[in-house]
Amino acid sequence: MSHTVIILNPWAGRGTAGARRGEIERGCRAAGIDAQLVTTHARGGATELAWQAIEGGARRIVAVGGDGTLNEVVNGIKGAEAAGLPRASLGIIPLGTGSDFVKMLERIPANDVGAAIAQLAADETRSIDLGQITVGDAPPRYFINAIGMGFDAQVAAEALKITRLRGLAVYLTAIIRALAAYRAHPMEVIYDANRLRRRLMFANVANGRCQGAGFWMTPTAAFDDGLLDLCLVDNLRLDQIIRYIPRLMEGSHTGLREVTMGRGATIEIRCQAPMPVQADGEVLSTDAREVRVVTLPGALEVVA
Repeated sequence: MSHTVIILNPWAGRGTAGARRGEIERGCRAAGIDAQLVTTHARGGATELAWQAIEGGARRIVAVGGDGTLNEVVNGIKGAEAAGLPRASLGIIPLGTGSDFVKMLERIPANDVGAAIAQLAADETRSIDLGQITVGDAPPRYFINAIGMGFDAQVAAEALKITRLRGLAVYLTAIIRALAAYRAHPMEVIYDANRLRRRLMFANVANGRCQGAGFWMTPTAAFDDGLLDLCLVDNLRLDQIIRYIPRLMEGSHTGLREVTMGRGATIEIRCQAPMPVQADGEVLSTDAREVRVVTLPGALEVVA
């Protein structure tokens, strides 16, 4: 097996990733990258493929897709490492609906296959933090960009149902649909020495700065500071939501009275009513009542 294995999610970006497979293969050959390309065939498949690649001797796993594909590959890399296999690095060719995590990586613009391959050829890596989330009694999972509880998780659930749109339009449509289905409930959020009890629209915990294809929820987050950033938004009226959406898209919401920003290494969120939870845009649960999150400093090597 090649030192590098490329895992392509052909459905990422509403089919964009699959359509550009030939371009990726030609680009790698031209750059002298000896890589084996495999494709996912089901949700969760990239986790299994990453694990199998590492078992077969691969030391660099390249995810082709969006943040959901990244999430699956990261869980395969870290799962294999926890089982005693060697640590593999992560490469990224960002061709997803959102591709929000790579907005932290200046040299790899979203949808730019050539720039991503150039970085793979250079093979320069940096250590970044990961988050680990445990929902109730379920096994813990890793995330690379962000998790959300409440309304933004409802938006993620609605976005997965939308197949005819791409990019930001998917999330704006999903917001409209989620408004009809979501009801805010009181949440308790504990982060390090802080405790907040309030009826929240959503609680967001992030390693990256951007989510939902262009919402700068945590605009000052750093993925190498050993901390996760929080954005907690009080329950809002419809007119407030409409007024504040542009501010979320430019990252100027942080001073609003209804918004609480914070940082923590260990975070707990509890809710008496069932709440939806998403990680990197993938819905983990629709009826969670307790979520625990920890930072894992320097847990992943990323080609960047």
